[in-house]
Amino acid sequence: MSDRRFSSNAERGISLVEVMAMLVVLTIIVATALPGLGEARRAAAVGGASRQLKGLLFRCRAVAVLNAQATAVVFERRDDGTWRCFIAQDGDGDGIRRRDIDRLVDPVISEVVLFETGEAGLGILKGEFVPDPSGRGRLRGNLDDPVRAGRGDIITFTPRGTATPASIYLTDHRARMRVLRVYGGTGRVISRVWRSGWSEWRDGGL
Repeated sequence: MSDRRFSSNAERGISLVEVMAMLVVLTIIVATALPGLGEARRAAAVGGASRQLKGLLFRCRAVAVLNAQATAVVFERRDDGTWRCFIAQDGDGDGIRRRDIDRLVDPVISEVVLFETGEAGLGILKGEFVPDPSGRGRLRGNLDDPVRAGRGDIITFTPRGTATPASIYLTDHRARMRVLRVYGGTGRVISRVWRSGWSEWRDGGL
């Protein structure tokens, strides 16, 4: 009987050691994977925000051409520093103007897209050598302004499909950025991606 009791205790001791070893291994694996998971999550957030905004720009151009009416994506910086944007149509033939939007002369025809201060939003990384997407050295101008669309932060598409030339910058607020560039002559929108340490922007696909 004493031999069986000794055998049972030994088996329980070996099982406990194995469990503890597994916990240690799992802890090491999780600790190693967490930084990569965070990076992947932030990259996905920036990519998702970029796709959402690109879709809004495509929709705006299509509405302008189909309805033969100037239509614009309008950006607004809120009091807390975050941004929102929406599509508005020219209701009186004088272009999309903020005062006409406020007076409901230029109607808002889309949902309002909010860019909160989370893992992705409109912005330009500071303290970094961010290259100019045009390939002309460092990105210059007001680094607090991620919407480069002339005066008013309004990107207008015409019935001919042309547009206000623009660059809209998104970031994960850490080390990654995307830019959507709108080409005036065609209204074409392309996406490029940049990470801290890169010397130039790269094709961002969607």
